[in-house]
Amino acid sequence: MPEDLKQHETIIGVNNVDKDFVVGKNTIQALKSVNLNVKSTDFIILFGPSGCGKSTLFNIILGLDKPTKGDVTIRGTKIYDLDDDERAMFRAKKIGMIYQMPYWIKSLKVIENVALPLMVEGEKETEAIKHAQKMLSDIGIADLADQMPTQLSGGQQQKVGLARALVSNPWILMADEPTGNLDSVSGGEIMKIFRDLNQKYKRTILMVTHNEEYWDFGTRRIEIRDGSIVKDTNHG
Repeated sequence: MPEDLKQHETIIGVNNVDKDFVVGKNTIQALKSVNLNVKSTDFIILFGPSGCGKSTLFNIILGLDKPTKGDVTIRGTKIYDLDDDERAMFRAKKIGMIYQMPYWIKSLKVIENVALPLMVEGEKETEAIKHAQKMLSDIGIADLADQMPTQLSGGQQQKVGLARALVSNPWILMADEPTGNLDSVSGGEIMKIFRDLNQKYKRTILMVTHNEEYWDFGTRRIEIRDGSIVKDTNHG
């Protein structure tokens, strides 16, 4: 379980967030007065039609895209009060990220790719490798440690990506269409791991998905349309 997390603590606060984009002479309002409180035990499914603003909200919470108005607080830290370098370091230590397509350093083995975030943070290689090996074991893929990630199946690669996202023991796990390129069997396996991480290990998870088959895995479903949250349903 991530350090010092109380069961129902508010871990993320999105406060009156607007986001505007200027396209030519036009201003497009991607988000409109969005408010969202995320509890430490939440597994949130974000969904909505293309262009609704969910990816913009996702990137704002990640600290990648400064809002036009409003702020984001993560466990007491207003992340947009930090400069770019501070925010990048905060994100690296506190948020684990999984994308639809995992990105690898192709010359490194699985174990080395998983250990890399710890080495970037300054941990000694031997200790980083030890932590990475434990994380691979926890996910159930210790036998893949010495393989090259690009030689693995899509489902195996996504499990390795999950191990890499978790190796720094982040407070929050964020996933952007993590099953989008997987078959139904592999996708279901990934979703079961997410559910276990949330229910057994109390990980906070925010996930974007279009796949309605996976919505029931979350504890909350949040629908976004036209830049606003239109429905927030508990499903725990």
